[in-house]
Amino acid sequence: MKAKYLYIVSALTLGLVGCSQEYQNVEAPLNNSMTFNIVSPNATRVSDGVFEAEDKVGVYVTDYADNTTPMPLQISGNRANNQALIFDGASWASERTIYWGEGKSDVYAYYPYMEIEDVDEQPFSVALDQDADGAYEASDLLWAKAEGVAQADGAVSLAMNHAMSRLIVKIMAGEEYIGSLPKDATVHLHSTVTDAHISLANGSVVKDPYSGAKSIKMRNLGIHTFAEGEAVVYEAIVVPQMLETSVPLLEINSKSVSYLLEDMFNFKPGVSYTYTAILNTSTTAIKIDIGCEVEDWNNIGGGSEGEGGSGSEGGDDDGIDLSLYIDLSAEGTANCYLIKAAGNYKFKAVIGNIDASVGNVKKSEVLWETFGNDVKPNVGDLIKEVGYKNGYVYFSTPEAFANGNASIAVRNSKDVILWSWHIWCSEEGWIDQVYANDAGTMMDRNLGATSATPGDIGAFGLMYQWGRKDPFMGTCAKSGTTFAASTGVWDVSSSSNKMDFAEENPMTFATDWYGGSVPGNGWHTSESVKGLYDPCPVGYRVPDGGENGFWTTALGTSSSTSTGTKWDSTNSGRHWTLADGTTAAWYPAVGYRSSTSGSLNNVGVYGYCWSASPGPSNTNYYACHLSFDKHYSEILNNGSRGYGCSVRCVRE
Repeated sequence: MKAKYLYIVSALTLGLVGCSQEYQNVEAPLNNSMTFNIVSPNATRVSDGVFEAEDKVGVYVTDYADNTTPMPLQISGNRANNQALIFDGASWASERTIYWGEGKSDVYAYYPYMEIEDVDEQPFSVALDQDADGAYEASDLLWAKAEGVAQADGAVSLAMNHAMSRLIVKIMAGEEYIGSLPKDATVHLHSTVTDAHISLANGSVVKDPYSGAKSIKMRNLGIHTFAEGEAVVYEAIVVPQMLETSVPLLEINSKSVSYLLEDMFNFKPGVSYTYTAILNTSTTAIKIDIGCEVEDWNNIGGGSEGEGGSGSEGGDDDGIDLSLYIDLSAEGTANCYLIKAAGNYKFKAVIGNIDASVGNVKKSEVLWETFGNDVKPNVGDLIKEVGYKNGYVYFSTPEAFANGNASIAVRNSKDVILWSWHIWCSEEGWIDQVYANDAGTMMDRNLGATSATPGDIGAFGLMYQWGRKDPFMGTCAKSGTTFAASTGVWDVSSSSNKMDFAEENPMTFATDWYGGSVPGNGWHTSESVKGLYDPCPVGYRVPDGGENGFWTTALGTSSSTSTGTKWDSTNSGRHWTLADGTTAAWYPAVGYRSSTSGSLNNVGVYGYCWSASPGPSNTNYYACHLSFDKHYSEILNNGSRGYGCSVRCVRE
């Protein structure tokens, strides 16, 4: 890493600059000074993954209030505030000595060094021309934290990690290609936001929502030799972000080649993605292999996808023949897959409803299983085996098929959940029902329900927080507040309202959830197209709500009404009249889960079904939903997004 930096230009006051360099002077002997051992992540550069002389890292040090309580990181007032550590080629030295306190400390480090104006939301930008000298390295934000260290521990070890994403483009010659590779080509990455805010407390990077999309000129690394042949290689550092709809993404230009690729993509932090462009006999004809290589950027060299796990990943010699497994994703990918019989199944390990890899999978597992009633299943009663191989998650059921629901997740080398999928196990499946007034066609049951029979607990289904793809347990009885029994460990927490937290913690009901950070409203885009986090199977989505939504159209009104529906006091729910005049659609009153405690409420009294539409006002907190009880059915616009409610899927 050359000591050439792309500095963030900011209008800092003299006082603020002074704060960022503030230092807590402590009289102490020299042997009380901190020393540091900073390790770069693998392959920070293509040719070497180590720091170079004159590289400069910024460091903050905070003390503990007592043996177990760390003090929060602040812009000033810490033991050390944005102190520069400089590498001399062999060791790191602080520009000003940092002394140990009497107890424990937390140490935060980042690279490249910059003036800091906000430790929670520090502005940072990747370079637009990353082929310029030093621009690529200055865009590669690294971060590390050492927790609870003390003087007795010796030198503070800081293992830096990439906080950004990386994209690599390889241009290769096909078998029939004639001529030399276009090593003079320029490659631009379009339609990405290059401005971000970083948290020095946790190393997270969030794209600037007010910054427009720009184009990045990728760095040209020249010709490199791979096992499959020579390639001209380009790379760029990218701010983590979701491109949920197809956009002009990559442009390759030279005297012999001109190509523009449109795609949707999810750039995740610490992940390296590779596109391979293969030139055919015509110099303007290019085949693009999309997402053919996805690596844990912080662990490159530690094994390819599926290697190094705990026996659940699959491999070349594991005896698994994926051709014998039924491909649930053959007709498209989703966050939910239905199976109706015992057997062997597989699906693409991609992100929800788009064909983008989840990343470097190291482990696959069943998170939970449930029959949807008060009987707790044994582990393996619904899914007995799960694994990962060649970009697919595969699983098998017991010979005796069981109705219920389960969740399968994949993890990376750090044991972090990359993605999870709902497996809906139901012999009945569902049937489509056509609603009145040309409202559309909807499933005959709630998502996760194994029955549509009034009075059957199997008709209750699962519950969802608005905008989240992963379900939660509902009740196990027609009245009462006891959850359906399941395997796995569930949690209720107010830890985070971020979608990244929801992805990595699919079994945690968030009591501070409002979905304000959900990309594209989570369940659909502004064009009412199925969104990334929509929990419905292929071909279905969460219905639109509000004045022009599905249920308003079917009822003919958004006001309170009993017209078109009939309350069933015996079975606690409502029958809906369909387009053919029959009252065949059954809506059980399953109640809801509280947005503040996660507890069950109003089971057997009220029923609620989410729509994918935000509320018309205060849209960061509310969403439209169907509400009904023994008196009426009504479309409400002010449902707290943190509620756990039913979902009923409409045909796209």
